[in-house]
Amino acid sequence: MKYIEMTIDTSKDKKDLIEGILFDYGIYNCEEVSSDLFEELDQDEKDWDFIDYPLLNSDKKIFEIKVYPENLEDAKKIKTEIEDKNLGSLTIEEKDDEDWANNWKKYYKPLEIGESLAVVPEWEEYESERKIIKINPGMAFGTGTHESTYMCLELLEKYVREDDEIFDIGCGSGILAIAALKLGAKEALAIDIDEKCIKASYENAKLNDVADKMKIKKGNLLDIVKGRADLIVSNIIAEIIVDEIKNLKNHMDDGGIFITSGIIKERRQRVIDALEDNGFEIVDEVEKNDWVAIVGKLNV
Repeated sequence: MKYIEMTIDTSKDKKDLIEGILFDYGIYNCEEVSSDLFEELDQDEKDWDFIDYPLLNSDKKIFEIKVYPENLEDAKKIKTEIEDKNLGSLTIEEKDDEDWANNWKKYYKPLEIGESLAVVPEWEEYESERKIIKINPGMAFGTGTHESTYMCLELLEKYVREDDEIFDIGCGSGILAIAALKLGAKEALAIDIDEKCIKASYENAKLNDVADKMKIKKGNLLDIVKGRADLIVSNIIAEIIVDEIKNLKNHMDDGGIFITSGIIKERRQRVIDALEDNGFEIVDEVEKNDWVAIVGKLNV
């Protein structure tokens, strides 16, 4: 089987801008190769993505990002955009690896989040008194390791109340809807436009014994949603969030909570302005490695 590997030779001060571009193409996880990795990450080893350790000892100052686009067309578009903006130079390679889709699994380990949650790969053994979310993301976004997902899980732990109705917009692997149910929500509706995400969400709902409480629909954001939620969570990108905020009040009552992430720090104010312009009070905000998550409360 062939797969596409794209290497971006850049510098760490351009990392956030590059990640924003990658996010627009649905690429949320990357392999970072850095000669000063420890200073850059400043976090526990269990939180790291795949790291190419031998290059850490190189005399050359290195900062590379490796990603794996699904198709060559997207890879070429990303290359053009990044190089046109002088953010780095890119190489694109097609490689053969019969087991390429499973190689990443050895780097994905159980991850404890907040006071009570643990995200555990389906193939890992793990015993704990925490609320365990078993995940096999397949090709869908949502393992808990990315900062945006991590922060959403922390905020769900803080804001989900017993018997809440939850909407997860852009659900990816279904991890956020499943977490909300584990935290006491009564029902969750998970929506995504990507068929891979719908399949992964169904499988993960069954894996976590919440399929009877979790409805999963294929569609574009709130376009197919009827009814109202106590809490809506959306981990996508800032531009889409801003466009969708005006529709939120049609699906929640006064006092409803909106948790949103997938926002790079440079686009934070755009999201805050859109929320405030549409009747939301900003009640919470967290930041992790230049990614931001924001909580708004509807006041109408």
